Amino acid sequence: MEHNRIAYRDLYEAAHDEKPSWYDRETGQVIQHEADYDLPRYIELPRFDDTAEQQMRVAFTHTMQDHPGLQEKIGEIFAYNRPAEEFEDILKNEGLLHEWKNHRELSRQKLLNEWCSRNGVRFDMDGI
Repeated sequence: MEHNRIAYRDLYEAAHDEKPSWYDRETGQVIQHEADYDLPRYIELPRFDDTAEQQMRVAFTHTMQDHPGLQEKIGEIFAYNRPAEEFEDILKNEGLLHEWKNHRELSRQKLLNEWCSRNGVRFDMDGI
């Protein structure tokens, strides 16, 4: 029997893990141990890796048209590949850290929703 539901908590936690995780369509479980993941029953879960987080930071920066000086300052962080903490420090000093964290969380939820849609899997909020 094929499963098509995943607990949102499991999906969210797997996305934060540094190691890849897979959803097993036959059992409905999230697994992290070694197995033959080339089988169609396994779907690799999305992860919030450095690349995904950087894309979220860039997208947030594009929402700040009314802060051109701030965009320039943040652009320097991106250009010189400086740490993400510096990005957050600038936003904190400008009183925008809360807005950034909201944007990041909504972006993460969107990424998970899109993954579920692409793979025909629904997340179960009861599993929070």
